[in-house]
Amino acid sequence: MKEQNLIKEAGYSWIEVENTVHRFHVGDTSHPQAWEIYRELDQLAAKIKEIGYIPDTDFVLHDVEEEQKEQFLFQHSEKIAVAYGIISTTPSKPIRIFKNLRVCGDCHTAMKYISMATGREIVVRDSNRFHHMKNGVCSCNDYW
Repeated sequence: MKEQNLIKEAGYSWIEVENTVHRFHVGDTSHPQAWEIYRELDQLAAKIKEIGYIPDTDFVLHDVEEEQKEQFLFQHSEKIAVAYGIISTTPSKPIRIFKNLRVCGDCHTAMKYISMATGREIVVRDSNRFHHMKNGVCSCNDYW
């Protein structure tokens, strides 16, 4: 890629809340509500682990300890966006997230568990398809 001067597009996710688009990158802390978002992410991680979620650290490409890999997984943009959606919308509204790239397998699994733990419908539109997650099940039947 370097020889051909190609650059990989950075992954990001966005969510619209009250007619305002909120865009997140991996590990993003620039949002005015970053502290609340990450607090919600920590709570979500604990909830979904209690009901059976196991982080798939194979999706972390850095050579670091397993615990650090788990932290990296919870900094993916779509997880940040869903945490923001949970704290910013009423429980009766579905959370609609858009992603410029394909959602990773761990995020897909985590979103299913988050939908189960919170009772929220989560819709993720990635570069390939819509994923409608409700009660721990995705409309793609885990084929994406």
